[in-house]
Amino acid sequence: MKAEIKANVDNKRTPLADVIPLAHPFTVYIETTRYCNLKCFYCLISTQDEQDGAMQKLGLKVRHMDPQWFGKLVSDLQEFPKGIKRVVFSGLGEPLMNPRLPAMIRQIADAKIADRVEVITNGLLITRKKADELINSGLTNVNISIQGTDSEQYAKTCGKSVDYPKLIENLTYLYENRGDIKIYIKAIDATLKSKEEHAKFLATFGNIADRIYIEHLVVMQQQMDELKMIVDPTKTFYNEELDQDRKVCGQSFYFLQIGCDFDILPCPVPGLPLTLSMGNIKEQSLVEIWNGLRRRQHLITMLELKKDTIPECAGCTCFNAINDPLENLDKDAPRLLQRFR
Repeated sequence: MKAEIKANVDNKRTPLADVIPLAHPFTVYIETTRYCNLKCFYCLISTQDEQDGAMQKLGLKVRHMDPQWFGKLVSDLQEFPKGIKRVVFSGLGEPLMNPRLPAMIRQIADAKIADRVEVITNGLLITRKKADELINSGLTNVNISIQGTDSEQYAKTCGKSVDYPKLIENLTYLYENRGDIKIYIKAIDATLKSKEEHAKFLATFGNIADRIYIEHLVVMQQQMDELKMIVDPTKTFYNEELDQDRKVCGQSFYFLQIGCDFDILPCPVPGLPLTLSMGNIKEQSLVEIWNGLRRRQHLITMLELKKDTIPECAGCTCFNAINDPLENLDKDAPRLLQRFR
């Protein structure tokens, strides 16, 4: 097997408490669309056709990001001081559903905003033509989420059968022609229930990826009540023991998510309520929102160990499940409060 079996995390990091407050985000997610070609059981998208379902209750409309405002988004990102590490095309929908994605990636890459330009995709829309477009777009990383080891598993997980041999053929073409792009392929343990399925996943994709891993399913979206019944809440995304006493959401201090409607959200969770928006770039610049009073008060509330007083964050366990130990701010919270006040 060519691939390294390792989670897609950067271990060469400085403790977050040593560098905040930040003049710029480290990671930026861009939600280019809310259209998706799958309905995975663990995702809000699976509720979109339900009357009074979770997605409808959140008021999230299924649409592509308006290209007329994308240029301002790019310009706003350029206003930050140099130091953004990653721009990631990801969100509630499947990024490749937006036909403009390669051009949008090229705009970000040409603007030299970040060290890495990535996309998170389920891979099903990658054809040879689309692979060539992605390879030539300026991407540095392609992160692919696999939902099973055969078409039948896809039907159970996503409500859709797929041409599994064709998927492997297209991903093989992407890997063999990737140039300097790094390919990460992952699955979740909830779809690979036996050692045999784990082995099959690694054998199938281990030679067409640079890194491969089986991640633990966590509850990303708090509206997915049924999911909470089947997820082991004691494990992190990376199958490590979870520190259930942690109070501060470290991601809020270095993360910026640009939603499909250009609302600015403080963490990577897809499908966040728009009531958590820190502002909208149609009304303010990203720098103004990043340094604005609403975001600062949000961070102060976190450092006061009052996360659960924020309605949209109350009960969230995702912040803990995907946090790195170097992002644990709890013990430093009293000292850090002085910096933000």
